[in-house]
Amino acid sequence: MPSWLRVVLVLFAGVALFDELRAVAWSALSPVPAMLFAAWIVLSYGAVALLAWSAAAGAMAITMSYALCLVLGQYSVTLLCACMVMAVALAMLRRRPALVHLAVTAVWLLVTAVFLHSTDFAWVLGIPLATAALIGVAVRFFVGQYRLNARRLEVVEATHQRLREQERLALARDLHDVVAHELTLVTMQAAGSQRQTDPAELHRTIDTMDTAARSGLTELRTLLHILRDSPGTDDAADERGNASGLTTGSLHGVAQALESSLRGAGLDPMFDLGTGVDDIPTSIRGTAARVLQEAATNMIKYAPTGSPCLVRMTAVDSTVHIHTENRLPHGSGDLDRRGLSSGFGLRGIQERVALLTGQVEYGPRDRTWHLDVRIPVA
Repeated sequence: MPSWLRVVLVLFAGVALFDELRAVAWSALSPVPAMLFAAWIVLSYGAVALLAWSAAAGAMAITMSYALCLVLGQYSVTLLCACMVMAVALAMLRRRPALVHLAVTAVWLLVTAVFLHSTDFAWVLGIPLATAALIGVAVRFFVGQYRLNARRLEVVEATHQRLREQERLALARDLHDVVAHELTLVTMQAAGSQRQTDPAELHRTIDTMDTAARSGLTELRTLLHILRDSPGTDDAADERGNASGLTTGSLHGVAQALESSLRGAGLDPMFDLGTGVDDIPTSIRGTAARVLQEAATNMIKYAPTGSPCLVRMTAVDSTVHIHTENRLPHGSGDLDRRGLSSGFGLRGIQERVALLTGQVEYGPRDRTWHLDVRIPVA
């Protein structure tokens, strides 16, 4: 109940009670009737005041007023207060207490008709009370609808916020996937070129850097084009997931591109893709390509120059299994590459694989970094 309505109820009850008590000719009443009369007035207006704190308490107070008005034969004050209590009780009480109060009031009307041997007076009391009951039911309905709509709005807002969060994470993964591999390759080639003295080798390094930079720029443009032309659609999300050139075509083509990048970075890669890997569903193929790309990027970042790198992928028993191995840096003798890590690559792999109910395990073993990804094929 709003605070202003509580204040109105209390003020009304207080002013009306004072005015009613002042208007009674107490000197003409004997002590017992005077006490009953005062109790009747206090209970009636007190029931209205109690509504400000508890509709149930107000209903109990007006019920006692029902009994007193039958004894005293006075109904005006009870009728006025009973109408107010009826409207508030049916609007605010739970269903069972509200029905109980409605039944008690109906019994009171029936007893009044029997007690006075007049149904006409019962109708005089019943029509205002029925009107108040209809008002209370209407208020109860509209308040219930308001609360229901408010809960629905909260659910919609929470869903919208969750979708925005998922979209933000998806965009972060896509941006990382689009540029991380190429920028890592460019950075490592640029760092390695500082120690090169052979002009021919230097030219090959520059060509590799140029190819990687152009590839990253092309993929970034593709991603931006999809975001600008198809905002918020499922098709756009699917296209964005495949925005990189590495996620289109066959996985053997992806492996060849990554193998070339690894060799250009001075590593000794070995790719082993089993038969049937290109027959897996498109969604899994795109995620698998991203896993291979991230694994190759981390190899370029951390594997010592000239060290062997293993990438194995199989599709057996309704499960796609990707396993990669590369040696860990030896320490200060290798290029310090910690500044190249954003920390989001492996997290992105976990998020992508989790969407397909897969599992990701990674970590060092015997100075070798291992990555195992298993994705079930529905």
